[in-house]
This record gives sequence, C-alpha cells and structure tokens, in this order.
Amino acid sequence: MTPDDRRLALDRFIAKKKFVKEPFYLVDLDEADRLKYEAWVNQLARSLRQLAPARQIKPVVLGMFKPVMKKFENTEGEDQDRFLGYLVELMEIFGIESSDGLLSKWRYGHDMTEEMKARDAQTQALNAQALAAMTPDERALLERLHAMTKAEAEEMLRSLFGAPVFEGEGGKMWSATATDRSSILSLLERWGAVFLIWKIGELTYFRRL
Repeated sequence: MTPDDRRLALDRFIAKKKFVKEPFYLVDLDEADRLKYEAWVNQLARSLRQLAPARQIKPVVLGMFKPVMKKFENTEGEDQDRFLGYLVELMEIFGIESSDGLLSKWRYGHDMTEEMKARDAQTQALNAQALAAMTPDERALLERLHAMTKAEAEEMLRSLFGAPVFEGEGGKMWSATATDRSSILSLLERWGAVFLIWKIGELTYFRRL
C-alpha cells in the first residue's frame, strides 16, 4: 500500500465496530467492556496512523502492539483471540507477514512459528494433491481464481457461477463445475481475512486471499 492507501485502510479499520458477535466470536460482551476494548484497539490504530512513512516498518509496528497486549492480559481467552485477529488485520495493512512469534508467545506461551510452517507445508501438500486431480478445465479456472483479490472475490465468483448455493454468516458456497455439487467453491471470512476453499470430491484446495 502507498501511505495514502494505508491511512484509508486504517480509517476503515477504526470506523469498524469491534468485539461484536461473529461466526468465530460468539461472545455477548457487556457494552462497557466492549467499548473499552474497542477504544484500546482504536487508539493503537490511531497511533499507527500517525507514524511517518519512514517509521512504518515491522519492528516499530510490532513494538507498538506490546503496550496494548499488556492491557489484554487479564481478559477472557475468547476476547484475547479476537484481539489477535485485529492485530493480524493491522499487520496486513502494514504488509507484515509474520510477528516472529510475538503473538503466539503472548497468547499461548511459546513461539508457534515452526508449527505454523509445518501446517503451511501440509496445506501445500494437500493443494498439490488437489491440483493433480483437477481436470484441465478446473486447472484453467484455478489460474483465473489465483488472480483475484480479497476485495473482488465474491463479485468474481458471482459473475462466474451466479448466486451461491449456500450463504450464511461468515461463509458462502458456489457449485463450481458440477451440477451435483461434488465440486464446491467456498469463501470463508474469519476476522477480516478471506479464504478460498475448493472441495473436489474428497480433495480440498485451500488459499488465503
């Protein structure tokens, strides 16, 4: 993102109502607590927004997370998980792919970097199996899907396949290439992230947009 794009993204982030019930956060917070937690996160975002472009680098951004993480230390586990989701959104705005264990050490007490690498390797292996089982037409479709962004994902799938065969909180599904729905494309939303999941028979292709 350019500095201007980043400021706009932070403005949108700040304007979003936080700690409300979602498919992966089913907590009914007391409104006073919700407003307090929201204020903590928004103050962090405003502080990040004030950073000069030259200061918008990974060590500075992650360093600014730490005082707010301290505030959340005595909150409930579900609230901590949702807070981490907001931190991940902020990392994405600043183009930071990894916290180098900062978030997992705070939440789980140890660095989960190696576990995440193993999980990514497993996903890549499963993706390779799914890719090998695809027909030429399905592989051609996947090439088109690789080019789509999070912002345009739903619009693109609607243009290709029409209305979803299922639409609910946090997810939508389309019948991709088979009328019997044995080939299903899904968009799953989780805490600001969007995932493409393509199930073909018993195999699944997974990609974060």
